[in-house]
Amino acid sequence: MDKVSTGITALDQILDGGLPRGSTILLVGRPGSGKTILAHQMMFENANAEDRVLYLTTLSEPQIKIMKFQQGFSFYDVSKVQKNVIYKDLGGVLRKQGSLQTMKLIDTFLKEYQPTLVFVDTIKAIADIIPDTMDFREFILELSVRLTTWACTTVLLGEYSEQDIEIRPESAIADGIIYLYGTEEKRQQKRYLRVLKMRGTKHYNGEAVFKISKAGISVFPRLSPMVLKQDYIQYSQRVSTGVAKLDELMEGGIPQGSTTLITGPSGSGKTMVALSFALEGIRSGVKTVFFSFEENPAQIINNFKQIGNDIQPYIDQGLLHIIYVSPIELDVDEHVYQVQELVREIGAQRLIIDSISSFEIGMSDKVKYTDYIWALTDYYKAQGITVLLTHEMHNTGTIEPMTKHGVSFVADNLLLLTYQEHEISLKRYIRVVKMRGSHHSTELKELIIDRNGLSIG
Repeated sequence: MDKVSTGITALDQILDGGLPRGSTILLVGRPGSGKTILAHQMMFENANAEDRVLYLTTLSEPQIKIMKFQQGFSFYDVSKVQKNVIYKDLGGVLRKQGSLQTMKLIDTFLKEYQPTLVFVDTIKAIADIIPDTMDFREFILELSVRLTTWACTTVLLGEYSEQDIEIRPESAIADGIIYLYGTEEKRQQKRYLRVLKMRGTKHYNGEAVFKISKAGISVFPRLSPMVLKQDYIQYSQRVSTGVAKLDELMEGGIPQGSTTLITGPSGSGKTMVALSFALEGIRSGVKTVFFSFEENPAQIINNFKQIGNDIQPYIDQGLLHIIYVSPIELDVDEHVYQVQELVREIGAQRLIIDSISSFEIGMSDKVKYTDYIWALTDYYKAQGITVLLTHEMHNTGTIEPMTKHGVSFVADNLLLLTYQEHEISLKRYIRVVKMRGSHHSTELKELIIDRNGLSIG
């Protein structure tokens, strides 16, 4: 099936390539949900010398206002207006002469411009003019048939809630339904997109976060808690943690392509172990992404300097990428997607996240939090990428519980860090709690952090 791009790569992925060519799509949501912006982004993506786009307004915003406000986005190309992107109004005829003459006017536009993509903004205005449900259904059906006959892909915009969609006649006639909605929160509004229906495609279900910026709409698909593929890459090779005696406890180091979780209280040395692992990789030429919620890049660079290492040259060479996001502004879907894209683009083989406790802060649904961590690790395991996660726990001496919400089960390897008071000093300790499919020592060993870095006492 041929597809029409939405102009948004991630949305095309959700739709399994884009909108089916020749289909009729409902783009719905409450006022202010982003329908008009998404419609225009699709228009200017597809409009060219061979493919014209027709935008039909009804009784919603005047065309001049729509064009004025859309010009603020970078995708808006003035040179295409009324040449490749044609704006026409149905409102006057619809209001004064009714649906029959409106259909004739649409026929006139189709013959004159022969568009490949048609938008109607909004279909709800036509529904208000045709109060009889059966008459409106016949109008929508006839419109869909005529546009399909002209080989047009049609997008009908409508101000409907999710409850309205279930009872609307156009929902049954449409080949696809894309629903935009949002939630009002004290810090910021969060916007979501869901594909409720799309005939003939294997689209992704569930909500995807989207944001509106000067560039238009950016979509961040949810990290699905499902196995991405079954042919997991099997590695027998071990990778060093950067601490020789810790490698010995793990009988050679961390299995390549596995996920390691380091858990312990604040100040127990989790970040330092993670930094040691990163340093060992970049020294060997392994591209590494260090995703921090705790410290900004300047602090991380300074931490390396404290143990006698300057990592700036590795950053300049593109071997190490440090990403910092404040947990207060964290949107999990967005940043997980961005990290996935970065890892893929640079060909990274190691990913470090410090710490996943910030995922928990950023997500109110704790079941979803567990699903995300599971899907995150499964995704990279399928790519053969070695992942190291840190997690903060609040008990200092006991093994259980090491993590909340059952997160520890997702890790292949689990390192427990603790500390204890010895007279007037404080000593840190490390223990290898588990390593799937591998023998390892379970002894409690002292973890020493000094100017020379990390070592095992």
